[in-house]
Amino acid sequence: MRAAVYFKHGKPEDVLQAVEVEDPKRPEHNEVLIRVLLRPVHHGDLLGVSGRYQSGAVVPNEGARVGFEGYGIVEEAGDGVDLKPGTRVAFFPGKGAWSEKAIVSAEYVTEIPDDVSDEAAAQLHVNPLTAALLLRAVETSGAKPGRDVLVLTAAGSAVARLLIGLLLDRGFDVVGVVRREAGVNELNVVFPDLPVVSTDKPGWQENVISAADGHPIGVVLDPVGGETASAAAGLLAQGGSLVSYGDLSGQPISVSALYFSTRDIRISGVTVGRWASLPVKIRKADLRLAIELAAGKPELFPVEKTFDLADVGKAAALVEMPGKTGTVLLSSY
Repeated sequence: MRAAVYFKHGKPEDVLQAVEVEDPKRPEHNEVLIRVLLRPVHHGDLLGVSGRYQSGAVVPNEGARVGFEGYGIVEEAGDGVDLKPGTRVAFFPGKGAWSEKAIVSAEYVTEIPDDVSDEAAAQLHVNPLTAALLLRAVETSGAKPGRDVLVLTAAGSAVARLLIGLLLDRGFDVVGVVRREAGVNELNVVFPDLPVVSTDKPGWQENVISAADGHPIGVVLDPVGGETASAAAGLLAQGGSLVSYGDLSGQPISVSALYFSTRDIRISGVTVGRWASLPVKIRKADLRLAIELAAGKPELFPVEKTFDLADVGKAAALVEMPGKTGTVLLSSY
């Protein structure tokens, strides 16, 4: 079978390649063998390929396989698993998702209802579950609908779009921040009444304050880091929270120490990498929410482009480019 592999850290489009590897063995107790058909290419996947998660980490001689999320068909289920061959499933986490076959713990396999498309199923976990984690972070911050304004940077991203929908449904006032003026119109196609500000215009911070219309900015949710997160943190009201969930810029967040001592600003972070360790009850609730979104709001699961697994380098290059309005998928139908 084919699998996406890298043999050294580097620019993902240069070091990723699809190679022939041995098929996985038969699934053991509580495992599922899945013929993987679609997988999303996440920026977080590419951080691992470039070596930014663990500086100095050594890639094994046989190479490292990529991916933790995918969609496919059950080929075989191990003992103790109530899934029949041919069942449509999505999974996360599952090592080597960017392979034509993967063995995944049944605990992390989700059966897909008929009213969820293959493309939405491929995106069922990482993005919606990140949105669920961020929603809980907002609730934990103490922000209240009708009182506090929430600011989302990189608001045109897949995660941000899902989160915006969840926050609006719960009565929160939201301001989106994007890095291109074209992104304002793109986001307003999905959320016509959402105030959206572009950082490519001078004085964008003042535009965010104006959009807040006198209400305190209680939470900034940011996957960018660098100058954008640093500037957005300065907009927070007394006791406000900056919630980080990514590092798109690759640059550190820099804020004055006085933000903490005089304004009681808090900084926290979430990552979907810790989702699998949450209590089962919470994970089941998150998955119900994800399925409801995929079935009821398919417009929040757009696909930018689908590449064959052989073109994994091209897919990685597209993910790194600005201006996307959907998720990049890898296919092996």
